[in-house]
Amino acid sequence: MKFYTFLAPLSIMALSSFFSSESYAQQSGLQEENGIIYIEPLFQYPVAPEELLSLEDKSNWLMEHFWDSFDFKSKNAVDQNALNDAFNVYSHPMRWADKDVVLKSTDKLLATISKNPVLMLQFTKAAEENLYGPRAMAYIDEVYVKYLDALEKVKKISPERKSRYVRQNKILKNSMIGTIPPHFTFETPTGAKETFRPGLLTVIEFGDPDCSDCRHAKLKMDTDLRFSELVEKGKINVLFIIPDPEEGWQTQLAGYPKLWHSGASDEVSDIMDLRSTPFFYVVGTDGRIIDKTENVEKAMTTAIESVK
Repeated sequence: MKFYTFLAPLSIMALSSFFSSESYAQQSGLQEENGIIYIEPLFQYPVAPEELLSLEDKSNWLMEHFWDSFDFKSKNAVDQNALNDAFNVYSHPMRWADKDVVLKSTDKLLATISKNPVLMLQFTKAAEENLYGPRAMAYIDEVYVKYLDALEKVKKISPERKSRYVRQNKILKNSMIGTIPPHFTFETPTGAKETFRPGLLTVIEFGDPDCSDCRHAKLKMDTDLRFSELVEKGKINVLFIIPDPEEGWQTQLAGYPKLWHSGASDEVSDIMDLRSTPFFYVVGTDGRIIDKTENVEKAMTTAIESVK
């Protein structure tokens, strides 16, 4: 079983070189050469044995052995940029490794650093950079929340330093695939108050009518024949929500399809994971999140395939 993630694409060339000895060509002290910044690596990154032929086997091996040569005992703190770079390399194989192997590797790493509050905070920052933040190549919530859980348990880290991660943890656990999202209220353009309660197969788009990607998503959902037909038949419900609305938002929704439900909510950004705009959730008839993605085509495909 693999993780459900939404990914930045890798070319075949990049993918093949990633697992070769050249791929870990230590690209990292912050040194600048010809306009390119190189970061001195914390340690020699491992390369999967050549006798392992499949991408899955290579990825599993890297998950199990990536940190073998890193001397945790002698490190009270490390260069954050170098750690971010190392974690970036470490996180790539998570997409192809077995889920159980990734989680076991994560648990082992966290157990190793749990008694060092400085490293715990630094590794959580690196995990945020590579698994959650805007520069992440893959969003893997189930792994990232393990770092957030572990960080919350470290008593020597002040509540002030933990606060943003505590908030992330709460929001992510409301919004992970397989969970039932919380109810939230929203106001319709006519001023009515409504509450979203999971139950129907629903595509929720959290967006802003002024953003170009949101306009593109509206056009895609409104003109796709198969998707529109299922909306017309009541098989798929579409909900468009403006988080943290500004004055005049009602007029921006005037041209939205009549069969969609739309409105604005000033509370939803505090309870749901909305790390980009637009952001889509597909909620199944059992009330659980089937998919979460930045990609409208992926959301539509998931919804269409979920219609029974």
